[in-house]
Amino acid sequence: MKVKIALVFEVKNFFQKHKKVLTADSAVMLVALFIFTAALISYYETIEKGQSPRINVFSQLPTSTSTPIDPKIMEFGLEIDKLNILVPIIKNVDGNNKSSYNKALQNGVAHYKNTALPGEKGNVFIFGHSSANVKGDYSETFASLNDLEENDEIIVYYESNEHKYKVKEKKIVEATDLSVLDKGKEENLTLMTCWPIRTKEKRLVVVAVPE
Repeated sequence: MKVKIALVFEVKNFFQKHKKVLTADSAVMLVALFIFTAALISYYETIEKGQSPRINVFSQLPTSTSTPIDPKIMEFGLEIDKLNILVPIIKNVDGNNKSSYNKALQNGVAHYKNTALPGEKGNVFIFGHSSANVKGDYSETFASLNDLEENDEIIVYYESNEHKYKVKEKKIVEATDLSVLDKGKEENLTLMTCWPIRTKEKRLVVVAVPE
């Protein structure tokens, strides 16, 4: 009990002595000091009761809240936590119109026109850049796509709903192979980019299915 009183007294004196010169950084430090003091008080009270002390100072720290996702991404967006990807998806982009898809890919990755949308049966086809050879903030979005492995999670947000997929297969196809656009009978997600990186020789394709 004496220790508890002494600790509280010391903290109170510190505040009174330095209250005129507190900065934002020192205020944060003082909050941490209070938490630590509370832990010490708990420690000594436990000893006084003859119990075995167990202290976890960090359990008393306030938990941080996650940053809200951009509404643009919630409307239609792609998240691959493993690859640190969180980008908008531009809807219904004509993959046969170079000017159209290049413009779209400056604002995110692109949903191939007339392919399925999340939640629908069919092939949700998404393509994006993987090389700094092209302009824009999203020029290397799919540069690490080849790092995905079977069962890795991919999330597509659509109209504020979350659709989770897991990787089923990964393959390299010819640039002229249009079979990757096949609708299919069940819902699946296809991600595609140029391969090898910084070339347009072939295409890297990742296929995922709903979890």
